[in-house]
Amino acid sequence: MNKSGALNGIRVIDLSTSVSGAWCARMLADFGADVALFEGPDGHPARHLAPFDDAGVSVIAEYVLTNRRSAIVDIEQPSGLDAMRLAAGRADVLVCSMLPGDMKSLGLDFTSLRGANPKLIVCSITPHGSTGARSEHPGNDLTTAALSGWASINGLADRPPLKPGGLQASYCAGTMAYGSIVSALLARRKQDPMPGQFIDISELEVMASTFAPALLNSQYQGEPQARKAKIDMSTGPVPVRDGHFALTISRPHFWRDAMNVLGLDDLAEDPRWATSWYRREHADEYVDRAQAKLADWNKMDLFDTLAALRVIAGPVLETNELADNVHLRARNFFRSPDTGGPEYPGPAFKMGETPAQLVRRAPRPGEHSGRVLREFAGLEDSVIDALLASGAAR
Repeated sequence: MNKSGALNGIRVIDLSTSVSGAWCARMLADFGADVALFEGPDGHPARHLAPFDDAGVSVIAEYVLTNRRSAIVDIEQPSGLDAMRLAAGRADVLVCSMLPGDMKSLGLDFTSLRGANPKLIVCSITPHGSTGARSEHPGNDLTTAALSGWASINGLADRPPLKPGGLQASYCAGTMAYGSIVSALLARRKQDPMPGQFIDISELEVMASTFAPALLNSQYQGEPQARKAKIDMSTGPVPVRDGHFALTISRPHFWRDAMNVLGLDDLAEDPRWATSWYRREHADEYVDRAQAKLADWNKMDLFDTLAALRVIAGPVLETNELADNVHLRARNFFRSPDTGGPEYPGPAFKMGETPAQLVRRAPRPGEHSGRVLREFAGLEDSVIDALLASGAAR
């Protein structure tokens, strides 16, 4: 636990079975909350996601499950479910990702839990939300990308639609859940004795909301936004000598200075090219020339040269280059847990007085079952021993 964190003193139960829920709980823990992961007998599903390190441990799980303790509790067994309910009765926040019908059948829905703990904040993070026609349907990052519209504009026009890379829907939903929980905690504190509340996070709606610019543009244009026919310097990164480079030309002086750097003085000085609409309509007259000049540069040399002129541009960094990035290293972006373990990226923002801290590596499944059941559920050692003996806990 980060005792100097902004959320010190907040007790969180992570009952999630998704990356979005795990990421939300990770952020709460990073900023000081005491988080206990209640895993089922098979462990958190993130533990089964590739890739795996040499020891067979999921790299994703190592990242999203850090900074918390773990207890294996089988809530399919009555005694395990009772322990879970007792823990919820003493917690500030419960993060879950089970479908609403499953939560209700177990008596772990908000209505059932608030009777024993009126101040409890329950954050449900599911693919489609807790209401509506799809509320009981499973989903994942791929289906969310498809349903939210993102896949429709990602990729090239002559190729199938693509989902955003990695687990972007999960991380976006988890971050949104973190922010909403902090807001609920603030409301509870400012308006005491205000009770807790139910937070309904739909991964689909999170991604559909970030898709809004494309949706609004399509409504304005009167036709769906199409995937790009091709990638050139006007639409995305293009090849340079040692990789790829993105050159953003949004202002007249960006265009002028960039063309001068590339040795295309005629394009730099002709006022017609200073306007974005003219460049868009006449792209075939300059793109090949400019890209041929770009291909002669190393990406970091070009970036440094343009940055000195305050032209917005960016080299496409490979993963090994990102890990060694001087700027990120200077800002201490990469860190290892205090207890040891691999180096992680993040956090995404810095707080001057109550910074995020990495205290614990990701726990082994059930590594802290006894302590969690004692501290979170308030159980006596004899009861804990009985749970362990019966297999309801491990």
